[in-house]
Amino acid sequence: MTAPAVIRMPQLSTHTCSNGLTITASALPTVPLVQGHLAVRLPLHDRQDLAVYDVLAACWPDLPACARFEQLGGQVSINRRQQWIVLSLVGTADLMPAIAVTLRAAVDAQYTEDQVRAAVTKAAQQASLVTAHPAVYSARRLWEQFYGYLPPVADPSPHPDDIATVSAAQVTEAGARCLLPSQSHVVVVGATDPDQVVAHFEQALASWTGTCHSAPQATPSLSPAPQRRIVTHVREGWQQTHLRLAAPSRPRHDHALFAAAQAASLILGGSFSSRINTALRERHGLAYRTLASINDHLDSDVLIVEADVNAVSAAEAMTELTRQMTEFATSGPTGHELDEAIGFITGKYALSLDSQGGIATCVLSYLTLGLPLSGIADIPARVAALTLTDVREAAALFHPEHMSGVVCGDATHLPTEWS
Repeated sequence: MTAPAVIRMPQLSTHTCSNGLTITASALPTVPLVQGHLAVRLPLHDRQDLAVYDVLAACWPDLPACARFEQLGGQVSINRRQQWIVLSLVGTADLMPAIAVTLRAAVDAQYTEDQVRAAVTKAAQQASLVTAHPAVYSARRLWEQFYGYLPPVADPSPHPDDIATVSAAQVTEAGARCLLPSQSHVVVVGATDPDQVVAHFEQALASWTGTCHSAPQATPSLSPAPQRRIVTHVREGWQQTHLRLAAPSRPRHDHALFAAAQAASLILGGSFSSRINTALRERHGLAYRTLASINDHLDSDVLIVEADVNAVSAAEAMTELTRQMTEFATSGPTGHELDEAIGFITGKYALSLDSQGGIATCVLSYLTLGLPLSGIADIPARVAALTLTDVREAAALFHPEHMSGVVCGDATHLPTEWS
């Protein structure tokens, strides 16, 4: 067995400002660039919240400050990942002060009717494209089955009809509710001195207090529906059938358990050589795509198993997937599979922490998951120390009896029940 990669903690300078904002900086001068990321937690309570915050996100790239930053040669991007919206700025090292100015302008922005109308059009077009994708339909049906309803935080996209009703007043009010420093993180990585970066951004954002004077309303926690069922959803004319399964995972705050769950999901379906991909796709030719992974929703994690299969072989694919999951949950991985998984996970961490984007992504992930940054080194170390017993216990969670889910496809080839 090749020894797993040794993961060294990146040099981080972290400071919590008096207004509650957390600033984390890391130096990696491999290229003369700096990237700054502002992550803001969204209070998603209903479908309309999802639509309003999508429009707010669509407003940001067109803000004058973002346009000025791009004129200087920088790049601006926005993305929403579940309950977080992230504004990302990348530029040459000399643009570090401009990154701070642009972030400050974004949190102070006022939104005109013209800006919001343009953002509504853009957001509605994007939502229409997303909603038309078969995988999005299947994801929505999965979370409806797993939770008993579709939580906004689990919805891949707002509905175009909801977006169409969003007004400038709603966007302004939503900004007041979400743009709070105490609910936000700034991460800066690049060819800079971390301590100087923290001091500079703290000064630039010191007067940011937000305009919401009441305590932010907490997003409701999520609990799986008590009944475990797998149901069918008819989609006439689909050439593929989507199998989507979910089960509660181990708590992410226990690093040892989280490491074991990562390894188990990788061995079952997280790589091209994983069990379900080898069986369904390579050996039997039943699947176009397979996946097993850990998905985070608010303060909990969920195990996911997916397969996009040939519609005419849906029943055979379901049977084989069940067999593979049952065998894995009952017997766990082999020693060779565990060694391969440890090498893959630790190697992936090592590669990620060798680039500016990888460090930024990793730090943002840990901050938004509520994990201590020490986990960046601790969790790979826990992975490297895993035993077969550790991973067999995690593998047991993938047993079909623990799963809720959906089978979406053309009625001609859908079995009446999961077997």
